[in-house]
Amino acid sequence: MTLEEIQLLVLKGRYNYSDKVRTFIEEGWYSEEDLECCLRNATKIQKVEKDELKTSVDEKKYVIFGKDIHGCVFYTCGKVKKDDEGKLYFFITAHKAD
Repeated sequence: MTLEEIQLLVLKGRYNYSDKVRTFIEEGWYSEEDLECCLRNATKIQKVEKDELKTSVDEKKYVIFGKDIHGCVFYTCGKVKKDDEGKLYFFITAHKAD
C-alpha cells in the first residue's frame, strides 16, 4: 500500500481503530480528528513492518507520522484490512510523538 492509498481510505471514512486507541479517545488523550489530521498531512510512511498476526491484506503494518489538529507531531501505526464493504485502515496505536 502507498501512503496515498491509505490517505484516501481515511479521507473516505474507511477506517477503524483498536480498543487501545478507543480508550485513549474516550479518556481525552486525543480525538478521531487527530487521527484523520495526522494521516491527511503525512508526507511519507516512516516504516513498514511485518504484520505478525497476518490480519492485514498485505501482511504489513505502517508507521506514519503527521501532525494532529494542534500542529503537534503525532505517531500512528496501522494496517489495511478488509471488511464486507472493502478495504479499511485500522489504527493499531496512536499517540503524540516524543
